[in-house]
Amino acid sequence: IEQTKQTANDKLSATDWYITRKAEDSTTTIPSDVTTYRAAVRTKSGTIEKAITDAADHAAFMALFDVPVDSDGKITGNAPINDWPEDI
Repeated sequence: IEQTKQTANDKLSATDWYITRKAEDSTTTIPSDVTTYRAAVRTKSGTIEKAITDAADHAAFMALFDVPVDSDGKITGNAPINDWPEDI
């Protein structure tokens, strides 16, 4: 969970300056793609943390690292523990 929190922090830090600028100058705006991305990172962090907490045993925890594949073995997504929003 601590690693998940750190990853979320790292992802958010790239856009923190928008938040600081808005706090210092209320006439500026934060682009909607930035606010959407930041909300998605926070939501995904919560989802990953809950999945870790809900893992009933070691096997369930390790399953969070399984990368999904189709019937041909082609990767179709990210492992649940690494399924973060695409960086902006």
